[in-house]
Amino acid sequence: MVARKARKIHCFSKGHENVQQSCCSIFNVEYTTYQFCLSDGSHKWTIQKRYSDFDVLDRELQTAYPKRMLKVDRLPAKATFGSMSPSRIISREKSFDAYLKQLLKDAELVVSPELREFLEIPLEAAISDDEGEAANNSDGSKSDPSDSLSAALTTPGSSGRMLSWQAEAEAKWGEGRLSVQ
Repeated sequence: MVARKARKIHCFSKGHENVQQSCCSIFNVEYTTYQFCLSDGSHKWTIQKRYSDFDVLDRELQTAYPKRMLKVDRLPAKATFGSMSPSRIISREKSFDAYLKQLLKDAELVVSPELREFLEIPLEAAISDDEGEAANNSDGSKSDPSDSLSAALTTPGSSGRMLSWQAEAEAKWGEGRLSVQ
């Protein structure tokens, strides 16, 4: 198995948005999403995450990489009350931005399936990453670029990413034109 080279990914906060959702037309649920712009130098994309998404990622990384996560600042505490106060939202936004930047500085964490899925790396970036690895086989021969798509489709933990990529592509080009076998 070829060790995956860490690609340098840059991140910066794009702000936040308060969302109000009606549940069964009886309950109103209000939450905040935080937007981040990411770039690997060749591709740019935006992700939108809730506090709960960061919490899940942090728990997964704490379990899989406990020693590495000692170097990363903790997430802000979960608030039972006052989670929608403007000062708390701004404070969380800054904390999440710093948290992501710390994770992206660690080469081992950058290539972890947990973080790669959280970052919603677009298909073009993932394939170009895989092509870079596959293009130089150990025997020096060039490989078929379609092999990288095949590898991306069969990489453990990639099924969720592929489904999201497929949904994205179908939304862009129309349903039923793409399918993952």
